[in-house]
Order: sequence, then C-alpha cells, then structure tokens
Amino acid sequence: MVDYKTVSWDSASLTAREREVLERVVEGLSAKEIAIELGIAHRTVECHIEHLRSKTNSRNRAQMAAEAVRSGLVPMVRADRVAA
Repeated sequence: MVDYKTVSWDSASLTAREREVLERVVEGLSAKEIAIELGIAHRTVECHIEHLRSKTNSRNRAQMAAEAVRSGLVPMVRADRVAA
C-alpha cells in the first residue's frame, strides 16, 4: 500500500514534457486545455498526468499540484494565469 502522505519529488526523473504538463496542472488547466496549449493529443496529456502521479505517489491532481508548489519544483501561479 502506498503512503499518500509522503509525496516524492525527484525532479531529475521528470521529463521536460512532464514538467510542462505539471506547470499547467498547477495553473488549473484541464487536460483538454493543456493539450490545446501544447499542441498534443488530449489522451497524451492524460498519460503524462498519470505518469506524474505514479512518479510522485500522488493520490490526485490537486495533491500533485500542491506538493509541486510546496517543494519549489513549480513556482506559485500568477492570478492572471489561473483558469477560470
């Protein structure tokens, strides 16, 4: 059983694309919005998100985003970039 209270952030294990997706997840974008912004398929974004969750032992996108900001891996989101 995975201990979801402990999120592991080994930034070296993230690909450049996973970092791009993670930044946009922190901004609050949906997988579809991320796909449009990055010019890739919606399903590809979902795969990247699942890989990120697996690599970080995150339970969900919210935990993954919060821990990414807390750990300093992704900077705090500017108010004008948050999805409405």
